[in-house]
Amino acid sequence: METDFLSDSDSETQGTTRDGLSDQHVQLSRGASYLVLQTLGTNAITIVTFVILARLISTKEMGIWAVLQLIVSACLTFATWFPSAVTKYVAENIANGSKGKAAAVFYQALRANCLLYAPVIVGMYFGATFLAVHLLRDASYTSLFQWLAPDVFLDSGLVALGTYTLLGLRKFREIAVVGLAVGGALRQFLIILLVIVTQNLVGLVIGWLISDAVWVGLYFAMIVKVLGRPTFDFPLAKLFHFYWPLELAQIVGFAQTWFDRILLVPFVPLATLGVYTAAVTAFAVLKGVSAAVGNMMFPAFSSIQNKAAGSRNLLDSIAVATRYSNLILTPLAFGLIATAKPSLTLFVGQSYVGGYIPLAILSVAFAVTIFTTALSPALLALGETKPAGAINALSVVIGLIAAYPLLPLLGTVGASVARAITIILGGVLLVPVLSRKIGFHLDFVLTAKTLFAGCVMAGVVIAIQFVSYSKFLLPLYLLVGVLVYLVMLRIQKLVNVADLDLIQGLLGGRLSIVIKILGWILIPSNVKTGNTLASSGQ
Repeated sequence: METDFLSDSDSETQGTTRDGLSDQHVQLSRGASYLVLQTLGTNAITIVTFVILARLISTKEMGIWAVLQLIVSACLTFATWFPSAVTKYVAENIANGSKGKAAAVFYQALRANCLLYAPVIVGMYFGATFLAVHLLRDASYTSLFQWLAPDVFLDSGLVALGTYTLLGLRKFREIAVVGLAVGGALRQFLIILLVIVTQNLVGLVIGWLISDAVWVGLYFAMIVKVLGRPTFDFPLAKLFHFYWPLELAQIVGFAQTWFDRILLVPFVPLATLGVYTAAVTAFAVLKGVSAAVGNMMFPAFSSIQNKAAGSRNLLDSIAVATRYSNLILTPLAFGLIATAKPSLTLFVGQSYVGGYIPLAILSVAFAVTIFTTALSPALLALGETKPAGAINALSVVIGLIAAYPLLPLLGTVGASVARAITIILGGVLLVPVLSRKIGFHLDFVLTAKTLFAGCVMAGVVIAIQFVSYSKFLLPLYLLVGVLVYLVMLRIQKLVNVADLDLIQGLLGGRLSIVIKILGWILIPSNVKTGNTLASSGQ
């Protein structure tokens, strides 16, 4: 396949760039770029939709939307099985030339998930009134759950399974295009249109249903074209053996993501939950970029691990991925920390201003764990699902313990602190586990320097807001933050010519001016040597 990161030959035969970056690293980065660009594009569209939606509905309805999202996420966690196992075994079998086995992996997982979702759909449809009364305290919302019943199967079940299968097939560009066109543009257009037409949240759920149906159709058409007719000769027990510890981790991950809002549902008004949801939604944009990078890394790491000298190549790939995660994600995290208040008030309105402190707290937790972006996919590629589950479980337990005294005292701020604790613990504990498994050693110098650059960036932006604050100055705050971060990278000499060569390879000659500008800003003139800046003028 053209999209494979490695050919069937040993990885030692792979070509290298002038600066020692292997082809697999360049291709890994290109795959990441597709998914990251898709995530950025989808998030941009989602942000616009969220901004419009927040002004079309009340904070109470925003709280109801949070409950609906909670149900979709719960179905994804408890009813959807084998997604990561599908990615792993499809990637492995395709890399080994066994397309038939790869097809059997997909079709076995599809059949199992259809059976698992049948009672979920029936139960939700006929139990809609019960759910409306007990979750939303109003039976008039029954129709919401009736429309949601088939959509959870499409969204949480089939779209998820299709995505993980295409990841295993290295169809990064296809995932990006369909995700942006359908999951981004079409989905958000339908949501806004149907909410305006119906004047209630039923339109939102119908928008989900239509877009997810289109999404599933396109994904499955691509999968069937590559894998062919149904076959079921891959042992379901093998999928189960790999995935069941990870399912436990998924459950713990669900608790980690939702326990704060689950605890808030019975104790605060839906309007308060809606304000907190605005903060979490803004944070989800930041997390989405990291998730896209992680989703791309998992199949790549799985393929690398199956080659000769796999552990050595895996270590090299983790090091490269960690480096660029630090450099790219750090300004996003610290930028959101510094502009949490103007971002919320400008985009969703003054009624959501109470969410800016929780948003800043969650962003801090993400900022200090950026270096772990590549570690979790690497652990899964090694088949270490039990340690991954144990790490998540421990972090959630401690977060729940922290939430017990914090929620009554601080409300939504306490909920965000408890969740931040789980994020930090879950990330930090990955380092010693991976170190014992393959001898991974974290680049503390690079991590510390990027964190320092982010802190300086955030400090300058916050200081400017003390001098002159206005939500309409948000673009200026962001511009100043980016410039400060780039200057800090130059001062600390964190970017080299090889980094610009990699960017040149990803962007191509048509955007060489970007490389030239970055080289001028980031690299002192006395070290600007090699092909990068010379080629940028071509």
